[in-house]
Amino acid sequence: MELPQLRCFLAVAEELHFGRAAQRLHLTPSPVSRAVRDLEAEFGVQLFVRSYHRVELTDAGHELVGRVRGILDEIDALKPAVQQLPQGQRRLKIGASHLAPPREVDRFLAVAREAGGLETDVNFASSENLLTALRAGDVDIAVVHLPVDAPEVRTATLARYPFKLVMRADDPLADSTGLRLADIADRTLALPAYTSQPVMVSRLHHLVRAAGITSLKPMPAPDTFMLAADIRQNGTIALTADPVLGGPAQIYADPAYAVVDLLDDIHFDIGVVCKESAAERYPAISRIMRRLAENPSPPAEPAVDR
Repeated sequence: MELPQLRCFLAVAEELHFGRAAQRLHLTPSPVSRAVRDLEAEFGVQLFVRSYHRVELTDAGHELVGRVRGILDEIDALKPAVQQLPQGQRRLKIGASHLAPPREVDRFLAVAREAGGLETDVNFASSENLLTALRAGDVDIAVVHLPVDAPEVRTATLARYPFKLVMRADDPLADSTGLRLADIADRTLALPAYTSQPVMVSRLHHLVRAAGITSLKPMPAPDTFMLAADIRQNGTIALTADPVLGGPAQIYADPAYAVVDLLDDIHFDIGVVCKESAAERYPAISRIMRRLAENPSPPAEPAVDR
């Protein structure tokens, strides 16, 4: 007994016509008829009563239909069940930027584990390194800073956060209720290195130069501790996320620093990325992306003094 024989039998049983069954299976009537005869010979019973214009199931045929349909349904369900897993693996390989707000990483991981239904391995790196790993297949899905300029990558935005300015607590501008980039045109502004996320950092460089800032200090690595030391010792000003978000920016909650609202509309987006081909191939990844796109993060709550 072979699967093609069972498929031919079920098609004839449901169509009650050898010609229509053959069309459904993209075959000619001859191999369908032969498969059914071979199956009857193997079981030793007649499964159909054939006449010139009519085909009917025998009692044995009726008994076999339900069982064969169940077997074929189980077999057909195997392929999508296996395809929802990353190739050769039973774990979802997740990446997350160590510079992303922790609440976005936590929310993403919760959704990934619930909607994905798979065991997960989580690795942390810069956004650019994660995108390189994604393209190489070493990461299935990741939280990174947007935008991502890659047509083969699908994105879902998690949240948008405004940048703020951070400086020494004794800086002449530290008591300002809000500043524009033009207000610090004569100061040195530290910016992340292009290698941390080229598209986003390139956008920042364009915006600050357009505001008249000419003294830019690229940091050699996305190292918040190095940047904090530079601000404290050299009086540099830098862009930062709100310390209330936690993560690396929380270092600026130290009284040695002042964080001032940036009145220009300059923000950073956090999102989830996967390869377009992976979203189409693996239902688990597609479910995660859809769930996150449908439920973006609410705005961060402001810090409360106690």
